[in-house]
Amino acid sequence: MSIKKIFFTLLLSYFYGLCHAQILDDSTKQVYGLKTTRYILENDILNNRKTYYNPDSTLDGFHLFDRNLKSGWLYQDLGLIGTAVKPLFFQPNEEVSKQLGFTTYGFYAFDATKSKYYNTKSPYTNMYYSQSGGGMLYLDFTHSQNIKPRWNITFDVRRLTAAKQYGAPQTREERLVDSWALLGSTNYESKDGKYTVLGTYNHFNHAPVDQGGIKPLDDSLKFVETSDLSNYKNFLSRLSNASSRDWRNEFHIYQQYQLSNGFQVYHILDYQRRIDYYQDNSFKADTANGLNFYGQIMPTDTASLNQIPDTLSIAYRYRLIENKFGIKGIYRGFAYRLHLRHRLYNLTSNFGNDFRLKFQNEVLAGAWANYYFPDSLKRAYAEFEIGTNLNYKLKAEYIGPRLNAGFSQLSTPAYILDERFMSAAYSWNQSLKNQFSNNFYASTAIQFGRFRFLPSAYYTLIDNYIYYDLNARVNQSSVPISIFRASLNIEYRWKKFLLANQIHLAQTSQRNIIRMPAIANNTTVSYEFVYAKRLHINAGAEIYYRTAYYADNYMPLTRQFYLQNDKKAWGYPVVDLFANMKVSKVRVFLKFAHVNQGFPASGYFVSSVYPGLRRTFFLGANWPLFD
Repeated sequence: MSIKKIFFTLLLSYFYGLCHAQILDDSTKQVYGLKTTRYILENDILNNRKTYYNPDSTLDGFHLFDRNLKSGWLYQDLGLIGTAVKPLFFQPNEEVSKQLGFTTYGFYAFDATKSKYYNTKSPYTNMYYSQSGGGMLYLDFTHSQNIKPRWNITFDVRRLTAAKQYGAPQTREERLVDSWALLGSTNYESKDGKYTVLGTYNHFNHAPVDQGGIKPLDDSLKFVETSDLSNYKNFLSRLSNASSRDWRNEFHIYQQYQLSNGFQVYHILDYQRRIDYYQDNSFKADTANGLNFYGQIMPTDTASLNQIPDTLSIAYRYRLIENKFGIKGIYRGFAYRLHLRHRLYNLTSNFGNDFRLKFQNEVLAGAWANYYFPDSLKRAYAEFEIGTNLNYKLKAEYIGPRLNAGFSQLSTPAYILDERFMSAAYSWNQSLKNQFSNNFYASTAIQFGRFRFLPSAYYTLIDNYIYYDLNARVNQSSVPISIFRASLNIEYRWKKFLLANQIHLAQTSQRNIIRMPAIANNTTVSYEFVYAKRLHINAGAEIYYRTAYYADNYMPLTRQFYLQNDKKAWGYPVVDLFANMKVSKVRVFLKFAHVNQGFPASGYFVSSVYPGLRRTFFLGANWPLFD
């Protein structure tokens, strides 16, 4: 017997043992499973589209465990999961209320407004585990159980760690990222169905080490060359002793009551408490050629140098209480919603000089209307919200089986920390205009034999665009900026064979302000087959390619990506090999990421000083239980 057959036989035997943990009746038929476990989303209840979903058990794409990979790698990170993240292409901010401004790590937190509210016939437990040879660990544990037929409680715990790729790690497991996320939720519906309440507690504790990028071994060199990336561990980091922490606690409660047929009142309460830290214990020590990491010119005389603190530290404490009251119902075929939103927030900090933003009041009012066409396959909706400072959102969209098209006009205020920031490295206090944008988008789907085409187009015109310049300081554009992006997904399926390609073409009128690759392309080739009548296997390869461009650098002090003209990133294909396997409801994946390292180069950069993931092996498993 060949080694391949022995491996698959052992693997099949392992899966077979796992599968006996399911609930069986006396006739050995499974009673409970994915079909008896379902959940609903708050947005569907809010919009009177009560839809139940079942947990995902598909094999296709199971190896894409990271949200960035699931998107098609449409976010720029710093080379590893858990690091700071921004969208690869411009995305308009649709939140018209005043926001704090630290967004780079929220990507890894639970979103309380998108919680899954379960209804389970039996206790449901879902365990997901992924680990890499490079020191990454991702764990997601979910348990949901009905206390009573109409009352459910769910807990979801997520654990994420990643190890350093460079920076002279002493062990393979030396941490770069240490993250915990907890989501506890409950939902209840009265016996007559008139009253519904959804509640969520969301905790996030994300603690990354800030390395500032990779540093050449020779101090006379400014950057590490791509040809030298064969062994990342040989290099030091630009920051030797800096770290951040994003700590959040949030309560979110939604409740509604039906007063009469087609008419309801609802209330949403949000309470948030955030603490954001940054500390650089080598603020003065990390100096090269008379400049520190933050671009400050360091004095040469001892007296002036002694006046500079050895440590740079900041700590923001932010609190928010928000109440949203509304009415909703159906009138002459239109589903409608009206609301009033009141926000109360404050910000305190201590940089050596006390800084306090006293409690600020903000009031917003909005309306939403949705119409289903007689065939029930097409619908159109429009919404509008306006705030006390004339911040507003106007949005309309048509959704059909063949065509989706929409328009939005947004006037959004600058983030609090865009307008005022204080630290020993640099500070500013300024008033910024609202960022204004018109956004158009359309997509369609065309089936032609074995081919499926999904073209889409996006166009944005922005005024008063807020960005961080070459000096990592906030700035605002005085000229309008246009952005156009066209995308095309092509799928070819023949029996169990799939060939899929996704390409994005992007252009902007201000390349010196908005940086993005002109072409981003993803290709997937996979084949699915069954081994020994039980083991389903989906295996293949993925190729990611981005044309070379001046990708933004990252400033950990402000947690902002900023412009750079020093060195281009990507211009390099990344090839991943994968195999997804499934027996009954147990799924396992094997993945070999960046398998082509060394061809055509020793590595690649996602920014001028941040290298991408080196060749790494991943293993992951998902095991749902229903007892």
